[in-house]
Amino acid sequence: MTGRELPFDPNSNSRNKRSPLTSISSGTGTSSWKSSSDSPSQSWNNGLGLYVTHHKLRSVLTHPLGLPLLFAFYDKETENMKYLSQTRTQFTQEQIETLDGLFQKAVEGTEKKQDENEVKEKAITGLLTKLIEEQCQTLRYRALSEVSIKDDNNQKKGVMDIILTQDENKNQAFETPPLAVLEFGLNAGDWWSKFHQGTLYIEMMMNLALQNLTFDQPILLMIVTIDKTKNKNSNIVSESNFRMGVFLCVPKGGNSAKGDRYRISLLWHSQTNSLSNASVLFGKFLRITADFASWRHEHQSPSGYEYFSSNCCKVATRDSKGEETAMVLRSYDNRGRKTDRNPEIYLTVKELVGDVEVVFGDENFVNHNVDEKEPPDQLEELLNQPSQELELKEELWTRSSQDLLIIAVPYRNGRHYAESPADFLPIIDQLQALHKAGFVHGDIRAYNTVFKDDEKGWLIDFDFGGRSDVQTYPTGYRRNLDDGIRMGEERETITKYHDWYALGMLMFTIHKIPKDAEYDEMNRLKEDWTDLEENMCTEDAIDALKLFLLQFCGGSTTMKLHRPFMVALKKSTKKPQATEKGATGSPLQ
Repeated sequence: MTGRELPFDPNSNSRNKRSPLTSISSGTGTSSWKSSSDSPSQSWNNGLGLYVTHHKLRSVLTHPLGLPLLFAFYDKETENMKYLSQTRTQFTQEQIETLDGLFQKAVEGTEKKQDENEVKEKAITGLLTKLIEEQCQTLRYRALSEVSIKDDNNQKKGVMDIILTQDENKNQAFETPPLAVLEFGLNAGDWWSKFHQGTLYIEMMMNLALQNLTFDQPILLMIVTIDKTKNKNSNIVSESNFRMGVFLCVPKGGNSAKGDRYRISLLWHSQTNSLSNASVLFGKFLRITADFASWRHEHQSPSGYEYFSSNCCKVATRDSKGEETAMVLRSYDNRGRKTDRNPEIYLTVKELVGDVEVVFGDENFVNHNVDEKEPPDQLEELLNQPSQELELKEELWTRSSQDLLIIAVPYRNGRHYAESPADFLPIIDQLQALHKAGFVHGDIRAYNTVFKDDEKGWLIDFDFGGRSDVQTYPTGYRRNLDDGIRMGEERETITKYHDWYALGMLMFTIHKIPKDAEYDEMNRLKEDWTDLEENMCTEDAIDALKLFLLQFCGGSTTMKLHRPFMVALKKSTKKPQATEKGATGSPLQ
């Protein structure tokens, strides 16, 4: 995955003429005709849809909402999950059975049609819309299957299949964002183009000026395709294959990087040749969407949920006294891709490393059936494994390798420069603890450190991090930045030595200790740590550095900043005073 601009990126500056959704049909609508002129599934092929997926898709574990939703889809215990409603008392057994039959009823109601796929698709979405509104009244769902798009001041019919919203006054504008977008296709080859189509319209919601249908809270995207195999001699359908995928789409807000303002995680993927199984899964999706709606309703305030950067989300929690406290979760999943994933996730061993919590996965999580060869790099290969002998197949895609690793730190509000040499002492301790646990950081620079006047400094932003001598630098990695000078090259293995070299450059090049502060000793240390060689990273050398910094504890020595970094700080939103909330993420390189 790369950060380069897509050939036709919905966020691109080259696309000045955006087409926001400007009006919505009220109540149950008839599905709009999907002409080749306004349907992304006709305009873009599967290759681009898959490319967009590679560009935007992230491991489900990078979302604080990911695990609760994942546990809900796979029927795991949710008692420890704080972000989704823990009970489903609104569902009676009768209602559950009714929801489970919706999809089957819609498909069977259109099977006798001999029309083209586009007409059948229209019929299925229209019938599903009607059934959802009829059967989900107690869930306060409103299903829409017709939208209008503004294009050069002209109104035309849109192609959004189904939008689920909370039931509101049908004659008034929407007060809440949609809960889910559902895209349907009658050709297995449409799966990725349908995904792309859904993301484009979600992007339109984000850019909507009239605010009557907005994407400013998490939303679910469901892709469903039906592939029918016909007998060559009789032209009769001999087998149907149903493919479903549920994605979590999360806006990142104004702090996010241009061209990538929201994140997508695949929560659940399923393939089956049984219509009844497919219908049960669809009903399950509707029930989980209701839980999802409950969570969103309980967290409407801005303090309840907010993305700060690509891997940093603030989630409101309550302390033992019931008072709300802001907590920010950052998580990274360094597992290499594997095929035939077991959907279960084990979080069994925890070790506190300084201020950093490292969570190891249970050894049972490793799939023992994976070949020793290099795992496939194409997402389609992971999701579309042969399953002729299986009636139902469910999978979870994640980026993985060996065991699960999550490195998480709370959000820190402070400045990105040290005022005293002693401010670096806790950062050295944290790096030593991280290395002792067998991990490396890989991205030590000023923007990835936070300091406060009355507290210690912190090392943050572990998106490059992973196991020592295993993790590699990502594509696009650069050594020299305004806020740091580092070792390593693209795809090179990250070592502990690289971390110490980067920290030395941060302390003695990006920061400058005044000449009147133990100048001779400082000069010797500067020479050692800015020209550091691998064999010099000894415990004695680190202890000598810490001893030197201890001399300035409580002193009045004030460090100066390298001019390029000073200029970058002034231009950046990452201000030195009361760091902006986006500051815990890495700026674009």
